[in-house]
Amino acid sequence: MSAPSQRSLLVSALAVALGLVLAGLMAILRGVAPGQAYTALLGAGFGCRAPGSCGLITALQFATPLLFTGLSAGVAIRSGLFSLGQAGQMLLGAAAAGWVGARLDGPAWAQLPLSFAAGAAVGALWGGIPGALRAWLGVHEVIVTILLNQVAPLLLGLFGFSRIAATAQLAPLVGGSKLNAGLFLALAAAGLMQLWFNRVGAGYAQRMQAEAPRFARYGGIPARKAMLGGMLISGALAGLGGAVEVLGVHYRLVGAFSGGGGFDGLAVAALGGFHPLGIALAAGLLGGLRVGALNGLQLQLRIPRELGNGMIAVMMLVVSLEALHRWLRRPGRPVPA
Repeated sequence: MSAPSQRSLLVSALAVALGLVLAGLMAILRGVAPGQAYTALLGAGFGCRAPGSCGLITALQFATPLLFTGLSAGVAIRSGLFSLGQAGQMLLGAAAAGWVGARLDGPAWAQLPLSFAAGAAVGALWGGIPGALRAWLGVHEVIVTILLNQVAPLLLGLFGFSRIAATAQLAPLVGGSKLNAGLFLALAAAGLMQLWFNRVGAGYAQRMQAEAPRFARYGGIPARKAMLGGMLISGALAGLGGAVEVLGVHYRLVGAFSGGGGFDGLAVAALGGFHPLGIALAAGLLGGLRVGALNGLQLQLRIPRELGNGMIAVMMLVVSLEALHRWLRRPGRPVPA
C-alpha cells in the first residue's frame, strides 16, 4: 500500500471537519453552545484528567477492534474485492478463541497463542467462503458476505459461552480499564500489512489484481489465488479482532462488542484512505468520538449519543462521494456531461 495521497488526506480532513460542524449544529438545536459541545465531546473522548478518569484509554480500547476490522476491509479492497463480512468474521473468530480459551486442557503458556490462532483461523475460513465463491463461481462477494453476517450468529451455539480461563486472558495495561495488549497486536498487524503489500510477492500480486487487473493477467498473476488469499487474510484480521474482545475485554463470548460490528470496518478503512497508517489514525479518531459522544454529549450535556453515529455518517458520505468522483473520472470511462 503506497502512502496516502495529499488528496486523500485533504478529503479525510474535510470529512472530519463537516462531521464536527454537524455536531455544532445539533448542539445549537438542543440549546447548547457549539464550543461547549466540542469541549465536552473532545475532552471526554481524548482527555485524561486522572488515572481513574481517562477517556483516551477507553478510546484506545474502542479503537482496537475498529483497527482490526478496518484493516480487514482495507485488505479486501486492496485485493480487488469489496467485503462487508467483518461483523460475522469477528463474531465467529471471537467464538472460536473463547472456546479454546475456556476449554483447552494444556500448558498455560500455550493457551493464549492457541486461542488467537483459533480466532484467526475461523475468521479466515469465514472470509475464504465468499472469496472462493467469487473466484471460481463469479458470485459477488458483497451479497455473500452480507448473507454470511446473518448466518454467523446462528452458529454461536456450537461454541458455548463459558468464561475464559485466567491463563488465556489478556491483562489490562492500565488498572481499572479494559485496554490490553491487543492494541499492540493491532498496530503490529497494520505494520505487517504495509510490508505485505509492498515487500512480499504474494501481496504485490493481490494489489496488482485490484489496481491493474489487465496487467496482472498479462503478467501471469493467478487472479483466483489473489482473490482467495486477500479474503483469507481479511477474515483472519477480523477474527483476531474478535479474539481480542473475548480474551481481553469480556473474558467470555458476548453477542455484541465495543466496536467493529456492522460496517464499522469499511468506515474506518475508507476514512483512513485504505492505508494502514491512515486506518490506525481513523480507528483512534472514531473510537474517541464514540466515547466522547457517550460520556461527554449524553452524560454531561444530555445530547443523544446517536449524534456520534451522525458525525461518522457525514464523514463517510464525504469520503464516499470523493471515491465515486474518482471512479467516474478514471481512464477509459467517459465523464458525464
